[in-house]
Amino acid sequence: MKSQRMSPGSPTQAAAAPGPEDRPGAGEPQAYAFGPFRLVPAERILRRGGEVLPLPPKAFETLLLLVRNAGHLMRKDALMTALWPDSFVEEVSLASKVSLLRKALAHGAGGSYIQTVPKVGYRFVAPVTRIWASAAAAVSPGAGVEAPAERTVRFIALPFAILNGDERIAFLGHSLPEAISAALAGLRALTVRSSLLAARLAEGQPDPRQIAREADVDMLLAGTILAEGEQLRITAEITHAPTGTLVGSYSCRTGRGNLIEVQDSLVRGIVDLLMLRLTEREQRVLAHNVPTSARAFEFYLRANHVQFQRTYQNVAMARDLYRECLDEDPDYAPAWARLGRCYRFLEKFGQEGPPSLELAKWAFHRAFALSPDLPIAHNLYTQFEADSGHAQEAMVRLLGQADKHPNDPELFSGLVQACRYCGLLDASLRAHRHARRLDSRIVTSVAHTFFLLGDFEQTLEWYPPGSRFYLDLVVLAETGREAEALDLLNHRSSPGGQFPAMIDSLRFFLQGDIARSLGIVRTALAVEPTSDPECTFYLIRQLARDGAEADALKAIRDLAEGGFFCSNALRHDPWLRPLSQLRNFPEVLDAVVKREEQARAAFDAAGGNRALA
Repeated sequence: MKSQRMSPGSPTQAAAAPGPEDRPGAGEPQAYAFGPFRLVPAERILRRGGEVLPLPPKAFETLLLLVRNAGHLMRKDALMTALWPDSFVEEVSLASKVSLLRKALAHGAGGSYIQTVPKVGYRFVAPVTRIWASAAAAVSPGAGVEAPAERTVRFIALPFAILNGDERIAFLGHSLPEAISAALAGLRALTVRSSLLAARLAEGQPDPRQIAREADVDMLLAGTILAEGEQLRITAEITHAPTGTLVGSYSCRTGRGNLIEVQDSLVRGIVDLLMLRLTEREQRVLAHNVPTSARAFEFYLRANHVQFQRTYQNVAMARDLYRECLDEDPDYAPAWARLGRCYRFLEKFGQEGPPSLELAKWAFHRAFALSPDLPIAHNLYTQFEADSGHAQEAMVRLLGQADKHPNDPELFSGLVQACRYCGLLDASLRAHRHARRLDSRIVTSVAHTFFLLGDFEQTLEWYPPGSRFYLDLVVLAETGREAEALDLLNHRSSPGGQFPAMIDSLRFFLQGDIARSLGIVRTALAVEPTSDPECTFYLIRQLARDGAEADALKAIRDLAEGGFFCSNALRHDPWLRPLSQLRNFPEVLDAVVKREEQARAAFDAAGGNRALA
């Protein structure tokens, strides 16, 4: 995938971070970061990555003056007075220093850093991140500016506040920090909290220290966006959340067409500020997963904003916006991954059918072709792959990614589902615990794992309160509380797709109308292909509970051949227990056990025990 970034030298963009006077008592920042460069005043050096770029003293001082005043016009006479206070020099001396600086900065991504204002002066136009001394201490006590810490930084990006309530740019409030989080999620040195959690914690007047406690984070990104005509003024601050200490800031005034540069500058500024060591692969991922079109990026951000509330109508609208994005830039891998999820959602919960399923498959494959290690593609693809009967492949794929992204909680959340579909319930629980170690607030599908284990107390404990529709009802029904289950069910609306069959058949069963319950289940199971193997398993349980044991056992065998199997449930589930009396039950159980053994061998070969240690 080729990448072309907007030039920070565009006359429509000027960037400046608040000066030392904006941070009382702070003095000079420890370093200034822009693009791939870091300017360290105390050491009087300019670095590009690990390389020190030699600069003559006056050239260094010229650069420091410009960077300190980034975004502001520095007049020639003021510069010359500051650089040569006791000497008379010609303008050509200043021009030669600027020319030398342009050559030194020429290899940095982002184009020209110094803008000439004819006959007046110069302006440093790249976004600058100021790195204060507390940044090193916040990440790793005792570490110096150039000594990256070998530990994981826990990070959360809060929604940016839209000043003056401007609806024209409302979509940026959630979508810009979410895009920044997604870009950072693939770095080994970071554990990034979800945007859903960030949105909840941002309500009211959040205190960084309270967020640190609730989200269990070290670093917090917050910001504001203000529209001024066709220009946007964007400010952002990185705070060490446990202490509430400001460790870095960013500010720019830019046109909406420069949002790509804003995101890229913030991502790189955060990496620089936290002194993260990036592998070559991580550097490539950051460089490549940037759109080449400003219009494409705006469509992408609008789509992300629309699907934040995941209703059928919103996802359909987001799908169309992702298509617009990809019409502008067909090589933007994150948009392909998110488009794939939209197609899958619309097929699963709507009436779009098999064509949408094929489009989802194509979109995900396109994302992987463009960016094989893109975290968001791997995480979104897991549910699609598992539901398509390839849970073992999903498990092996995620375990392979675990070596590259060992601190991505969403990856291990996906393993909870993939391992469960393969009957590896112990591995599913271990993946859940690993995900929770990385992010104590992450929501996984472990409630379904506990249900297959027959641990109904833990099923209810881990069933997310905000998305309950079935498991709690079944647990009540299985524990002799049918009347309570029916009352709860009657006050609950049904979800879309094939799921109403689960709810309606359960309702008629609880009402004592077994014939209608059975008819609904048979109709739902006749749908091919199934949109959700786990949903099919729950329907099969009801088939057995309604008295159609032989049909249920045949359906269990077919489901195992289709990629969902669990010998523990087949042996011990109360509603499936009658199947053990059928003549061919041992044959079906043996087939399920063999599939689990194959999955276990694949898990071991892929390093599952090491990944979940």
